[in-house]
Amino acid sequence: MADSVLIIAGHAACLAPVFGESAVVRLARLALSLDLPVHLWLTPEIRQALGSEFYRLLGPMAPRVMTAAEMLEAARTWRPDQGKKILVLPATSVWDRLSLRQRLEDFAAPSEGGTSPFLMAQAELAEAVRACLENRLPRAGSNRGLLPFLLADASQGSLAEARLVQHLAASTQASDGLLARWVDRPLSRALSPHLARKRVPPNLITLAGMSLGLLGAWLLARAGYGPHLLGALLFWSAVVLDGVDGEVARLTLRESAFGHYLDIITDNLVHVAVFIGMAVGLYRDTGYSGHLYALAALILGFGLCAVAVYQVVGKKENSREAWSPLAAKLVKALNSRDFAYLVVLLAFINRLSWFLWGAAGGTYLFALGLWLLPRYHRARPS
Repeated sequence: MADSVLIIAGHAACLAPVFGESAVVRLARLALSLDLPVHLWLTPEIRQALGSEFYRLLGPMAPRVMTAAEMLEAARTWRPDQGKKILVLPATSVWDRLSLRQRLEDFAAPSEGGTSPFLMAQAELAEAVRACLENRLPRAGSNRGLLPFLLADASQGSLAEARLVQHLAASTQASDGLLARWVDRPLSRALSPHLARKRVPPNLITLAGMSLGLLGAWLLARAGYGPHLLGALLFWSAVVLDGVDGEVARLTLRESAFGHYLDIITDNLVHVAVFIGMAVGLYRDTGYSGHLYALAALILGFGLCAVAVYQVVGKKENSREAWSPLAAKLVKALNSRDFAYLVVLLAFINRLSWFLWGAAGGTYLFALGLWLLPRYHRARPS
């Protein structure tokens, strides 16, 4: 792991707008978010071109404004503490949080010669600064994938944005359900970049999605085919927006613990409201009180699922059983949002009762399966 980051802003390409802010400001914010000391060296031309954006950097760091010659001289005379590793980055390089964190971890790995690639000798530090001034990645930062994207000029901001969206798609593909991967994500990724450029707060998108979902639940609680179908479609729209908030947060580097928990709380609130609305709406349609009993059974089943998930996954001492492939698949199925499509389909053919009763029974089967898994693993010969 690197001990500090040095960002060199000496090429006009670092002024390219990337999701509403200059690439150099974005990179500085990203590096600071990783809880490392960050040094930023700018040429007077870049400082002047940044204008008021420059003042966004004054609080968290103390940027140094120097000519290119002064930067090279400062690199030759700078004396980091013995053994400290400095990752040098051109301000024209565009990363996301995961890719930069991975590069920082790779940075600590020995190179082919057996030493950390930039356990900085002064000549190496000066050469790295020179590479950044010439808009090249230093040898320890060679490009091996979608990111980093190196801006060639200030007009390539849109290309950098497209590369960030591509990288985001690749990183979420494995965790998405089948329908989410082929329907939800293309829709959300078409919308997310526009909202990111407008600097729309991710938490506002989360609340908008919750509002759509609750409106859908209210319509599901009404009597009649039309309100049920429209409510199901609004619930599906909320599911799509549920992916947009996280994408916007990652694209604009505004992930937060508050946003994470807000997303979890609003998701569960919408799901509970939809199930309640569905049961009430079916009761109003048919007058059959069994739908309300199915709702009570479903809520109890959800509680049993929560207990089973904690027993198998939450307990650290059960980690071998908890993370068996089958357990992982079951937990992933519980978290999948693909069921929104089934809700829409059954609302379209006017058979929402099938979903309500099926979900009520399915929760018990799911909880039983998770409860039996550790016992099966313990009984199976090693």
